[in-house]
Amino acid sequence: MITYHGIGYWGLLTIPAALALLRLLPNGSRARRILLHAILGALAGIAAIVALSY
Repeated sequence: MITYHGIGYWGLLTIPAALALLRLLPNGSRARRILLHAILGALAGIAAIVALSY
């Protein structure tokens, strides 16, 4: 079962790793754009879940 705590925990572990990978990828590459959109989507999803939980 996925809980709000679980989402925050996995976000805490994966967002920094994704940001580190983002720094390694060359500027303008397709992989970098996809990863950037995935990070922004994950942050927006976490923010929406937190906002709706109150």
